[in-house]
Amino acid sequence: MNLPRPSLRGVARGTSVLAWLSGGYGFLFMLGAFGPVSCWTSRTATETSNGASTTVVTRGCEAGIDYLFGSTGGNAPVLFGWAMVLIGLVAIGGGATWLGHRHLTWTTAVVGTIISIIGVMSIGWYFLFPTLCLLIAAIALTVEARRESTGRRPTAI
Repeated sequence: MNLPRPSLRGVARGTSVLAWLSGGYGFLFMLGAFGPVSCWTSRTATETSNGASTTVVTRGCEAGIDYLFGSTGGNAPVLFGWAMVLIGLVAIGGGATWLGHRHLTWTTAVVGTIISIIGVMSIGWYFLFPTLCLLIAAIALTVEARRESTGRRPTAI
């Protein structure tokens, strides 16, 4: 049984599909499809007329989709904005990879890397796996382009 040998274009397309899937998961997660993303606690001390003080504790949880439904408090606008950046980055990078545009693939991979590094303690983790997939795709497209320009093929082992 002879299995087809994967080409570099096939590797790039496969990793772009992984980038789409993982980016879509991160997008849905930040919007709150799997539960609240950010929870907060607020404490307010009030003093009564007889000198006693009471503390009121308020708790709430939110996700990015709450921004669309009018709850603009807390992190809802931030989560919604970063979810849009993630899905846009993955859509552009995956589409560029699928069509073979290596320069645009490199651009989206570099932007994703910068966001992952800067946001490592918060939203960067949602960008990490899609960015790694786009980096692999960009490398595969670059190696393929270099092989085509020099005419060299790898030697069979």
